[in-house]
Amino acid sequence: MAYRQKPILATGADCAAASTKLARPRLDPLLDFDQLPNSAHVRIDVVQGLYACSRATVWRHVKAGHIPVPVKISTRITAWQVGSLRKHLMEMN
Repeated sequence: MAYRQKPILATGADCAAASTKLARPRLDPLLDFDQLPNSAHVRIDVVQGLYACSRATVWRHVKAGHIPVPVKISTRITAWQVGSLRKHLMEMN
């Protein structure tokens, strides 16, 4: 008969230490908007934070031409280019 080893279970602290070593620090797109490259894309929640308005108001402003038009990345993903948002925000001030 073969000898069966007991499985070694990692504790929560071991998993947290391993994940911090492997995981790269993620930027919060709204808080770190200035650090994003102009070619990056952000989703509607960041646009809502930048313009301090609701989701419906973002779309109303896009339709009226007050906010830059987003890019359709796929059938269910729409995003705004950071460079166009920066340019528009500078023009507003």
